[in-house]
Amino acid sequence: MEKGQSEKHRRMLEAPVGALVLRLAVPSTASMLLNSLYGFADAWFLSRLGTSASGAVGIVFSVTSLIQAIGFTLGTGAGSLLSRALGAGRQKEADGWAALAFWLSLLLGGAVTLAGLLTLGPLIRFLGATDTIFPYARDYAVYLFWSAPVMCAGFVLNNLLRAEGRAVFAMSGFAVGNVLNILLDPLLMFGLRMGCAGASLATLIAQSAGVLVLLSAYVLRKSAVSLTPGNAVRQFRRTGAVLLTGLPSLFRQGLAGVASILLTRSARQWGDPAVAAFSVVSRVFLLLYSFCLGIGQGMMPAAGYSQGAGRPDRVRALYRFSLLLASGVMLTLAIPTGLFASRIVGFFRPDPEVVAIGGTILRAQCLVLFLHGGIAVTNMLLQAVGRPFGAALIACARQGLFFLPLVFLLPRAFGLPGLQWTQAAADLLTFLLTLPFLVKLFRKPEGKTPDSPAS
Repeated sequence: MEKGQSEKHRRMLEAPVGALVLRLAVPSTASMLLNSLYGFADAWFLSRLGTSASGAVGIVFSVTSLIQAIGFTLGTGAGSLLSRALGAGRQKEADGWAALAFWLSLLLGGAVTLAGLLTLGPLIRFLGATDTIFPYARDYAVYLFWSAPVMCAGFVLNNLLRAEGRAVFAMSGFAVGNVLNILLDPLLMFGLRMGCAGASLATLIAQSAGVLVLLSAYVLRKSAVSLTPGNAVRQFRRTGAVLLTGLPSLFRQGLAGVASILLTRSARQWGDPAVAAFSVVSRVFLLLYSFCLGIGQGMMPAAGYSQGAGRPDRVRALYRFSLLLASGVMLTLAIPTGLFASRIVGFFRPDPEVVAIGGTILRAQCLVLFLHGGIAVTNMLLQAVGRPFGAALIACARQGLFFLPLVFLLPRAFGLPGLQWTQAAADLLTFLLTLPFLVKLFRKPEGKTPDSPAS
């Protein structure tokens, strides 16, 4: 093992738990925040075109969720296996996981591009677009589908670099892409008068630039692993292991897309303001959730290394610190957000109807926001140490197991207020489902991790 890699291995297994999690979580959180901020920029610039254009972001959000689901499934699945392989000193296996995930991301991303462009019009209708939102959503979706391969690859590379402990470099690729996206939005949308199409073209250009930055780590051999096609071919027969390990991410991101479709299809009966309100609140929530997600992602590679090295005591210590940190941060964020919910929604779309509907949705979500610390960190710990079924159960609960019945039942029983409270109710039920896992993991006796999963 080279000196640099040996030092990294030692740090992942011996550095103080709190310092290590923060070292990995800060750049991961920054990456998530930058990703959310470019979504904020899109939402704000599109809102300058009117309420219908603002609603287009919410319509196409499910497409973004699908692309993210592919990238995160492959990235977190291979990343978990990679960090455990590196922790156990199995270099060739780690190379195989990384290469397999990268090349699959390009292949599956290309499939999304082809399918999306061939079914564009009917798909936009199916996603919940009203007649007035339809042209904006269609224009926004075209370049978004073209960007699917590079977006998938970007999420995979980001996760792989974090899995080997290179969280700062992983952040740099996201930073380049997202900052460039924010700069290009007004230039293409208003300077070149491309409107909604300009916003998604900005995404295509910016994401491509970000992927080139991330790939430089492998081209310049600054990574601990190799992405050569031969490594992918050798590992192809074990694709199922990547998909199984990444299953929680598939549920977490994929069901977010399903939930978005159901929300917009349900909300459109109350008009464009309701669709726009849910679109705005989803962006605000993703920004807040970035803190929780970043802390969990910071914990995952450290937990994977420790699991691979046979250090269950360290896995548990990492979990405890991350759980308390994430819960405290989310509680701190929930208070001011809830107090100024209407003003926050109004910043994006100063339409009285949008503000009235969106303010209620955002306040409802703030009431349960602190619970996401326990949900997300528990989910990611199970995924990191090789417990995909428990992780998948928690991941699919929020926007699947509980959300799906509630989104049909509550609006029928209580009208628009029922729809506004649907997600908060699903979040509360998800935390109750997570609670037994949380208690077991938090109080596990010394010397054991849950079921001591194999690498």
